[in-house]
Amino acid sequence: MRESNVGESFLLIADEAGYVYGAMMDRKIRKAVANDLSKIEQIARTAYQKYVSRIGKEPAPMLADFSAHLNDDTIFVVEDDGGRDIIAYAVIVVKEGQFWLENIAVAPANSAQGVGTQLIHFVEGFIADFADAYYLYTNIKMIENIDWYQRIGFTEIKRMREDGFERVFFCKKLDAKNLN
Repeated sequence: MRESNVGESFLLIADEAGYVYGAMMDRKIRKAVANDLSKIEQIARTAYQKYVSRIGKEPAPMLADFSAHLNDDTIFVVEDDGGRDIIAYAVIVVKEGQFWLENIAVAPANSAQGVGTQLIHFVEGFIADFADAYYLYTNIKMIENIDWYQRIGFTEIKRMREDGFERVFFCKKLDAKNLN
């Protein structure tokens, strides 16, 4: 069993079989399983619904194939206190040898409580075992997300149209000293 602190009030644990878990306050982060898919899809719909009118169509996370992500990529979920419900998720993919945070969302009822930031710290602890940086993109009209990513250490690297969306791309260097 390997443990490391990743942010305030947060513990990253990898057991002998390679399963990764996280604990923050009384919440647990774990890899998603098939039974989680409907809740992940629900969180994506409710968390991103507010952007539909701003963008003029459903944002990419609302269109994601979470079943394919579960089979091909890594999805982590955050359980609420007591493990009764899933309140957030993050999808990590590897594209051309680079790690990407493809999608992250927190249920609206749990937003602005530090859940997303703690989940990002968890993701960084996971990725740090494999890479010294990771990437993400967001829609150019999701200005709150752009501001948040910059506040937590991401650097904007480009803006471009991709898959019918205007996107802002970011990179974050991982400093191993700050993850352990």
